[in-house]
Amino acid sequence: MDVNDDVERLVERIISEKGIEAIPSLINLLTDEDEKVRETVLQIIYRFGDTARPILLQKYREHIKMCQQNDVVLLYLVDILSDLGETSIKKDLYNLLSKYDDESAQLVIYEAICKLKDGEKILDVLAYYLLEDEYREELATQVIMALSHVPTPRTIEVLAKAYRDERFAQDIKKDIVQAISMLTMKDPKLWDHFEKVADRGLFSEVKRFTG
Repeated sequence: MDVNDDVERLVERIISEKGIEAIPSLINLLTDEDEKVRETVLQIIYRFGDTARPILLQKYREHIKMCQQNDVVLLYLVDILSDLGETSIKKDLYNLLSKYDDESAQLVIYEAICKLKDGEKILDVLAYYLLEDEYREELATQVIMALSHVPTPRTIEVLAKAYRDERFAQDIKKDIVQAISMLTMKDPKLWDHFEKVADRGLFSEVKRFTG
């Protein structure tokens, strides 16, 4: 039997038997050492969609009050709530950055800021991470994901410059192609600017990706 089938059955059973009452217990499992467990928990929470919002917000506020350093659960809640478009958390996000020591964790918060339509304010920070940071190759995928939520000409320029950086592997360059494709589909007016700043190789790849 396929492992994915087992996971799907578990997800369906929890949703049908427990409903949203299961969410507080599920949130506690987001610190489980087993990545498969965490992935399954996230899948269940996302399946509830907007009906989970009140409980997620309650748990988010509880963790904000606890004010712990490097709170992994809070980081997950920020990610989920920003996916749901919960703008009420935006006011906390800039202060939360100082509560995480790891750049990868901080980038989850930066991406949440972008998803909540505030990305232009941090565009210079994201550009630094992608183009100048000592660990840019390790952080690139996260940064590119964040930038894909910021449809501005400057974003296109940053991504086009990163594409020309020979230190980035092909999988990173594919992420850049996908991000630019998403941005130009969100805002077709960006296409003209993209044509001006892209080299021939990048232009061809994006053209192929968008069909």
